[in-house]
Amino acid sequence: MEQALIQFYYQFHKNQHYFLCHDILEEAWKENNDYSKQDAVVSLILCATACYHYRRRNFKGAIKSFNKAKQVITYASRKDQMTLHLDIAMYIQLLEMQIDRVEQQLPFIPIQLPINIQMLNQLELTFPDYYFMSTPVKNENIVHHHLLRDRSEVELARQAALEERHYKIKDINNKKDQ
Repeated sequence: MEQALIQFYYQFHKNQHYFLCHDILEEAWKENNDYSKQDAVVSLILCATACYHYRRRNFKGAIKSFNKAKQVITYASRKDQMTLHLDIAMYIQLLEMQIDRVEQQLPFIPIQLPINIQMLNQLELTFPDYYFMSTPVKNENIVHHHLLRDRSEVELARQAALEERHYKIKDINNKKDQ
């Protein structure tokens, strides 16, 4: 999870690739056999989702995700919260400020998560080019990633699953006819 968090914070702060942030942490989170939707890391996944929606002016999706992110982090155990390397009080305050901004439908501005000094040192060691990008990125492939990404693998898997289901149904019907 530690490496995933480093990747997450890098993508969140420098590239503002919130969709990728979601994927990075969700994959790492689900590698844990006893993962739960109440895990503190889910708050960061939801925060990235909220930022993605907010930047695209999907205020309903943003407010829902920011509120859920706040709820999850508030009720997570202190031990679980500490795994995120954040100042939790500042993080909750940041989420509340974002909720207010979204409710007022103010323009999106990137947020800097309150990471601790140990995580900052790890980020700078892993990514010498790391810094917080304070202006919104304009790259369409990042801003509208869910619309522009290559979905060919997903579509092939979906088609294979449909075909497999079709053959199973056909096989069941053939057995009934016998």
